[in-house]
Amino acid sequence: MTADKLRISEIRFNPERAGFEALVTVHDGRHSFRYPAFVAAPVHAEYRLVARGLTERALAAHRAGKHGLRAWLRPLTAARPVQPELPPLAA
Repeated sequence: MTADKLRISEIRFNPERAGFEALVTVHDGRHSFRYPAFVAAPVHAEYRLVARGLTERALAAHRAGKHGLRAWLRPLTAARPVQPELPPLAA
């Protein structure tokens, strides 16, 4: 199981936990999975260190197969779902 791409959502500082948190999307082949990630760091920590910590934690969760803490994103398809036809409204 290898990750092709990673994407970090908006990174937020959580003062209660004294660290940064974000949702990290891992694109693995045709499937995408989203993991909540947290890294303890002071509010003035360097962005690259925070981003690296968040991605490392998300990748570790992905490789460990922690299915309870992830969201599976269905791939987009070109075809749109067919809407059922509704009967006309009575006058």
